[in-house]
Amino acid sequence: MRPASVAWERAAEVRGAAEGWHRAGAIDADARERIHHAYPDPCVTPSPVWRVLTAAVVSAIALCLFGGLALATRSEQAGLKLLLLVFAGAAVVATETLEARPSLARRGAAGATAFWAVAFLLGAVFVLLADRHRLDDAIDGTLAAGAVAWAGACWRWGHPLFAGVAAVALFAFLARLPAGRYSWIAAGAALAVLAGRRLDHAPWAPSHRHAAAVLLLAGLAAVYAAINAYSIDQRSIEHLSRAGARWGAPPAGLLLAAMIATVAFPLAVLRWGLRSRRTLLIDAALVLALLSAATLGHFVPLAPLWVVLVLAGGAIVALAMALERALVRAPDGEIRGFTAAPLFSDEHRRLALEVIPAVTTFGPAGPTPTTPDKPLGAGGQFGGGGATERF
Repeated sequence: MRPASVAWERAAEVRGAAEGWHRAGAIDADARERIHHAYPDPCVTPSPVWRVLTAAVVSAIALCLFGGLALATRSEQAGLKLLLLVFAGAAVVATETLEARPSLARRGAAGATAFWAVAFLLGAVFVLLADRHRLDDAIDGTLAAGAVAWAGACWRWGHPLFAGVAAVALFAFLARLPAGRYSWIAAGAALAVLAGRRLDHAPWAPSHRHAAAVLLLAGLAAVYAAINAYSIDQRSIEHLSRAGARWGAPPAGLLLAAMIATVAFPLAVLRWGLRSRRTLLIDAALVLALLSAATLGHFVPLAPLWVVLVLAGGAIVALAMALERALVRAPDGEIRGFTAAPLFSDEHRRLALEVIPAVTTFGPAGPTPTTPDKPLGAGGQFGGGGATERF
């Protein structure tokens, strides 16, 4: 990412953290304004709905223009490859131009042009490989190139979604190998460990740390899918292999080990989340626990699947309520570092929250408070007659 974009992201993270602290009552309005002054953010950030609509409009324009030119020129394979490369280059130039301007960087258009830059490039790669090799080789080459291209786009332009697409392309490529399941386990475990170590890596831009969180979840999902008993029983990953071989029923010992792993893996992820104090891992463990309950319900049909899911979800909700009640009633509202206070519910802003106490010391000291001549109250705004639910 360009240094200016990284600086804008860091400023936005700190300003967002200051807003959270102010809403929670940890800092006053004066401290929040000093933080905003110390970390100016020149970018214009519309609402998510507006950004999605802008990205959709830009995508429609790009596709319609590409389709019109392709039909008008009646391009053969050589012409189609050239047209795809031209559109990929134009999208890269447009993305770089939009990302360099703070008034346009976060409006949604830059994300759309970045997406289609990689999509057009991969289309050219597929057409080139399909023209010279078999279809299976073209698919494998495009998936491998896609994993590299999406990862490079994420690193350059900082869109965490691209990290997820890169992970999907990587595991789709690995699934086509003869030892696809074992490749998923090895690559997923390595990806989860490496990404987990970069969640709080200060030199990285905030969007890169968010991308690390996406890769962490992708690695955990890949490992779980590879060791899941239902996946092994149905040979789900093996069916994606390019070998196209017919796989028989797995051995009973392997299936039993897979059922044990299906139960143990969510517990291991939950332990990791509790030890590291990461709500992201705790939430992932709860989702995996629900999937494990559904998987065991398939092999031991004690009740219909919807009943198993309802009971498992109800048990998780009851457990969460019991834990929250225990934390609230505990001395000082915490048990071994865990608390029910919502101040740090947004974990990805934790690093920015930690710098706020230091930031509030910047600048000149504030004026000495004086005793007001009349009582505060503002006509019932803070209580008494006419008070509302807002403080």
